[in-house]
Amino acid sequence: MKGVFKIIPCFALILCSLSGGRLYAYSSSPPDGRTGSPVDVVTCRDGCHNSFELNSGTAKFSISALDTYTPGGVLDITVSFSDSNTAKHGFELSALDAGNSQVGTFSVVDGNTQTSDGKYIKHTSAGSSQSGNASWNVRWTAPASGVQDPVTFYAAGNEADGNGTNQGDYIYTQTASLTAATLATPTPTATPSACEAESIELSDSVLELKINENGEITVTVTGAGECLVEGVTVTAKVNKAGKKRISMSSTSEVTDENGQAKFQITAGTKAGNAIVWFEVDGVKKKVIVKIRKK
Repeated sequence: MKGVFKIIPCFALILCSLSGGRLYAYSSSPPDGRTGSPVDVVTCRDGCHNSFELNSGTAKFSISALDTYTPGGVLDITVSFSDSNTAKHGFELSALDAGNSQVGTFSVVDGNTQTSDGKYIKHTSAGSSQSGNASWNVRWTAPASGVQDPVTFYAAGNEADGNGTNQGDYIYTQTASLTAATLATPTPTATPSACEAESIELSDSVLELKINENGEITVTVTGAGECLVEGVTVTAKVNKAGKKRISMSSTSEVTDENGQAKFQITAGTKAGNAIVWFEVDGVKKKVIVKIRKK
């Protein structure tokens, strides 16, 4: 078998050959078409990583995103493993509408992911070298029109033992569906404030906590000319998987004279990743909370 690490030789498959009974795999260049979607049908378990039944491992594999998207807008998505302790991990993700047409365009945010034509996004060699609770951040740009809702994201993931073979690895699948946001007719305000919210900044983009540990995220809201916005409400929303791992001091806070709102986050008793989205007047940013046992 070629390559330093063969994470998903049907994700990471260039040639699957019977010659000599060997399977040739390339962890740095997974092919498209292994998400298990109605278009792909197969995952990397079919004919390759077949030691165990699909989704039979004890880890949790998840797709985290908002429940809605804005036509033509950009959506941040996190694909992650939790409750995992293996040496290597990989994934592949695609998006289909209700008519099973591939929709939107994926783009990379760091060196842990790659995409060939924007229809699939998957791990790189660096992105596969995450041990324990691995996660990947990706972006998806929604089509401006012509989509049959709901849009469903299909992901397959590999929890690999890193032994250099296609055996002993667990394969998982997961989906997440969302619909286009309904744009409300704005209500005019009689007297707009001198400084209106245009952007938000977070004190941390990644918050690492031990089990039962407390942490704090400060949200700073600014307007034109970097003015500090006082008296606006900042809302916080925890993703579905994260609700089992963290608790929030509040789901909303009002900014002070410095344009800041503070949120206390407490880790529960379960290791893994949680995502908290903060929003002010349609402007959103997220924090990834990583909970560790030690």
